[in-house]
Amino acid sequence: MSEFSYILSKHVHEKNVKTYALAQYCDLDRSNMYKIINGKRKPTSIKIVQKICRFMHLTPTEELELTEAYQITLAGYDNYYRRKEVMNFFAEFTLSKASLPSFNYGSDHSINKGETSLLLSSTEVKQALFHIISAEMSHPADGYIRLLIQPDSPFLINLISAESQADMPIPIEHIICLNNNPETTQSHKNYNLNCLKQILPLYGSCRNYECFYYYDDISARTGDLTLFPHMVITSQYVCLLTTSLDRGCVMQSSSSRKMFNNMFTDYQKSSTSLLTQIDNVVEQLNYAESLIRECGTNFCFQLTPCFTPFITLLMAKKYISIKEPERSMFITRFFEYIKEMSNWYKQGNITCIFSYEGVERFLETGRISEYPHDVYIPFDKSDKSYLVKNLIQACKNTHYHMLRESIINPEHELYLFVNQQNGYLMFSSPYNKQPVYLHIEEPGLLFTFYDFFENLDNDMFYTPDETETLLNHLINTII
Repeated sequence: MSEFSYILSKHVHEKNVKTYALAQYCDLDRSNMYKIINGKRKPTSIKIVQKICRFMHLTPTEELELTEAYQITLAGYDNYYRRKEVMNFFAEFTLSKASLPSFNYGSDHSINKGETSLLLSSTEVKQALFHIISAEMSHPADGYIRLLIQPDSPFLINLISAESQADMPIPIEHIICLNNNPETTQSHKNYNLNCLKQILPLYGSCRNYECFYYYDDISARTGDLTLFPHMVITSQYVCLLTTSLDRGCVMQSSSSRKMFNNMFTDYQKSSTSLLTQIDNVVEQLNYAESLIRECGTNFCFQLTPCFTPFITLLMAKKYISIKEPERSMFITRFFEYIKEMSNWYKQGNITCIFSYEGVERFLETGRISEYPHDVYIPFDKSDKSYLVKNLIQACKNTHYHMLRESIINPEHELYLFVNQQNGYLMFSSPYNKQPVYLHIEEPGLLFTFYDFFENLDNDMFYTPDETETLLNHLINTII
């Protein structure tokens, strides 16, 4: 018996529901309804589940439980919760500045002098970390930070991603453990996806941040009986910490720093880069082209739709603001990219998912968020209208789909381009407003994202006719 049929049969018996009457209301024969109740058959659509809920007068909580059980029965337990976590990942993604009190790097938050200082409470641990990081940031020329700590340590992660570090060139190397068990945890959380969500703000705030990963059983790796699983190394200190960050020790001798630095280097050699940052705009164009040339389906997911295939050479010359002589070369290269993108979209190799709110924001601002603001000026009214009208046509003829409900946080827009082999995340840094491009290296995350888009329900999207009506109204309202 499936989870859906178990919950359904429980309601049928508790509410003394007449199976024949329920079947008639749902336009099914009685034998099929019996099979659904006994778990021998699944409802053919969510609409039948909704009819069942209405007939039995289920409360909103009961209806949600039964609907979720139906979706779990269709997709499988692990698939359902993994896809749900991806939805939450986009909806909850935030790049807000660290919520820490303002402080001055280099101020005197002293640690007891000596070879080793013991930290006997969570307060002492926080004070020590505060001092260690602030002391390092006061010497950015020769400083460094090396972390062996899980991303779900909010105080340290927030401390490192604090606003005052945004322009500091200090290198930060971070090794994390990803869970080697793909099954859903008891809390229905996807541990590895949650790790990604926690470290993304560091890429947006720290110029030289790098994250590396290895696999292990995460419950064993971070268990309470694991002695000092976390480590923070700087040019002045080594700090070892317990799992719960409530005790630890700080060492200052050069011999201690040398030994633990050597250990960290060995760990790093056994680890793999999680994300690779692509900084140069031309390299970003080259990289994006290499992705769309790969075989198979590509998914492009962003709040603002991909307008690139509709941009003309005249528009490129009109809006690109790079100074000569680089400007002419960049326009030529950019238009080559536009032609290739347009060709791949027409062939149906790319499915582009966007939202109404993204189009609305583009019409209001003339800005396409996936492009750095310092390389172009905003589009004017006539060209904004031209691009959106081309978008409407693309929704009829190609794989452009507008979401009925946006699942991206409009305050912190996150772009994702993914296929079965490769993909990238892109977001705008909250500090300098420049786009941060991150190539996804870890295969489990690629599978998680690709599987999510491949299994999106068609009911989540407006039809082409609905899209045309809504966007034409938006043009007439704003333009």
